[in-house]
Amino acid sequence: MSGTLRAGSYRDVLLLPSALRTFVPALIGRLSYGLLPLSLLMTVRHSAGSFATAGAAVAVFGISSLSMPYKARLVDRFSQRRVLPFLAAGSSAGLFLIAGTPNTAVLLVLVGVTGLLAPPLGPSMRSNWRLLTDGLPLKERAYALDAVAEECLFLGGPLIAGTLIGLFGAPVALACSAALMLVGTVAMTTSPVTTHTAPAAPARHPLGPLVLPGLRRILLVILLTAAGISTAYLCIAAVAQQAGHPGAAGYVEAAMAAGSAVGGMLWARRNHTRPWPIHLAGLIAALAAGLITAAFLPGLIVASFVPDLILLGAILGLAGVAVAPLFVVCYLAADQVTPPHQRTEASTWINTSNNLGSAAGSALAGLLVQHTAPTWGFLGAGVLLAIVALACWYSRRSGNDSINLYI
Repeated sequence: MSGTLRAGSYRDVLLLPSALRTFVPALIGRLSYGLLPLSLLMTVRHSAGSFATAGAAVAVFGISSLSMPYKARLVDRFSQRRVLPFLAAGSSAGLFLIAGTPNTAVLLVLVGVTGLLAPPLGPSMRSNWRLLTDGLPLKERAYALDAVAEECLFLGGPLIAGTLIGLFGAPVALACSAALMLVGTVAMTTSPVTTHTAPAAPARHPLGPLVLPGLRRILLVILLTAAGISTAYLCIAAVAQQAGHPGAAGYVEAAMAAGSAVGGMLWARRNHTRPWPIHLAGLIAALAAGLITAAFLPGLIVASFVPDLILLGAILGLAGVAVAPLFVVCYLAADQVTPPHQRTEASTWINTSNNLGSAAGSALAGLLVQHTAPTWGFLGAGVLLAIVALACWYSRRSGNDSINLYI
């Protein structure tokens, strides 16, 4: 069987009834999360007068993201229109209050509550794409469009936040993030598709779709891959620091994000018919090859220079082409292994696994780089991803045709 077939265009996706009316406000709301990390960090630093407190605040907000699957469960049960505006209003109010709270303990509690209320806009929009493309061969294209847009938001968000901080101060940037979250969420929930509720189902297990073996395997793949990617990001910063150009790390990371956006657009130009583990194996292997190649750049082994940073950006930009397609494949696979009433929650677990893997990778990479050199970090991350790719490939070679069993 051919591996690819022609697919519909992005225009076909955007012309679906209510698509633009839903997607554009969702992007506005999700842009708030692009501004948030830097805005929150600098605002807390300004309020509490401590980078340690600022770092703790960002960590608390990240840990609170573990509540996302349970918020998605509420969305599935009661609809986006009834749940998301309430969450957005509470989280936005918390962001506005953070700037005027100097007490460290109160500040961290406020940040935690704000994170607990942050609306799951990405998973909710993917749920909307499932409804909008129901019965049409456009879901993969819609997911790819969503992934590319998200890459662009998280590429442009820090740039916007930095500009606002430079011109008006960090509290203004944080207030802008709060306003985007509230306005985008409320506008998105005016769309007719946001009134949908999941079909009636038996009482759920407290762990929800985590009881499904197929989903757990997908989440393990995402967690390990995210650990490898976050290790690479920390090593990029270390290389740039060694080169005496710490700001260059942002450009190298931007090259990787740009590669991801291009990869997402190219991936969705065709409908892919090969089994998902084959796609996962190939995409993760491409990432592994890029990181291992980076580890053997002569300039990184001996000393870092600007030309080596440019070459590093080019190599990782090419490797980054696999990132967005990887998430598209995982979202589609999660849809396949979970029942309809649990798909929004399953989507949030993919994001949560990505966040946990990124946190673990950053922590381990920090220790590694502290005691060795960035080249070992790139090599370790590349070897880890190569092992994950081989595991995905071997599971397919086992001969089982059920994705529920071999991812």
